[in-house]
Amino acid sequence: MIFTRSQKAFHPLALAVFLLGALVGSGCGPTTVKQIEEQKNAKLLVAAEVLKLVEGNTLFVHSFQEDSYYYFAPSGALFGLDIFNNKDKGKWDVSDSGELCMKMQWWWYGDLRCFPVYGDGHKYYMGSESGVLAFSADLLQGDPKKQYHETKKAGKKSYRSAVRNQQPAAAPVAETAEEPAADMSPEKKAAEGGLRQYVPPASPGELMATVKWMAKDCPGCNLAGSNLKKADLVGAKLQGADLSGADLGMANLRRADLQGANLAGADLSFANLPGADLRGSNLQNANFKGANLIKADLTGAKLEGADFSEALLEGTQGLSR
Repeated sequence: MIFTRSQKAFHPLALAVFLLGALVGSGCGPTTVKQIEEQKNAKLLVAAEVLKLVEGNTLFVHSFQEDSYYYFAPSGALFGLDIFNNKDKGKWDVSDSGELCMKMQWWWYGDLRCFPVYGDGHKYYMGSESGVLAFSADLLQGDPKKQYHETKKAGKKSYRSAVRNQQPAAAPVAETAEEPAADMSPEKKAAEGGLRQYVPPASPGELMATVKWMAKDCPGCNLAGSNLKKADLVGAKLQGADLSGADLGMANLRRADLQGANLAGADLSFANLPGADLRGSNLQNANFKGANLIKADLTGAKLEGADFSEALLEGTQGLSR
């Protein structure tokens, strides 16, 4: 589904309402955890149920961008294998509030990600912070893909080990071995005290999530002035899109197709753009401070007034330095 680019810029909220309406009308909108609860009679799992579900087992998770096997070793080690045979490893734990928390070495750029888990008796679902469904998952008993191998052992206490030893929970995942607390936002720390309160689908937060979801495949779209801060846009198709004045700070645009896009005045500070295609794009007065542009292609781009201070530019094409 492609939205044509108009000559007039939408207000970001008005654009979000338009996109949400079009998505709902066409039946291709993002699924929310609220819908999973209502339509599939799925229930939110508590911490003990999540621990019992994953410990020593494998989840085959599915999303718009990922189909991967994750084996949750009892030691707290996490092993990932995607359908293209790419591998990674990391750590996992379960927070006191029942979120399944995962931190890979390379995947997801090493970010700590925590998901409330829902089950309907047949399938499992992992939600996002905005209440949108992040993954669906199939449970596979044990380690059918033979992913386990020895890793360095964790040294700090966790909810997972406390439950296994029948001791009071010492701390949520922020206290695990590789100290993911340093990666935790204040909002996530605060959320560890209890279950998340999910935003209804029609709220501004849900609409913002819809815009971020749409931007993954929206060539020629008018997204001028949109809030796409920290959006996961790996491999996004945004060729010819109008992103002028958009907030893309810290967004993940690895290998994104932005050929011919209008990014004039956009904020891409500390954004991740390795391998991104920016050929012929309008980057006038755009802010790339601290951005990762390794092996990005800026050939033929308009660069007047663009700020590349502190940016990573190894192998970047089309940029005179």
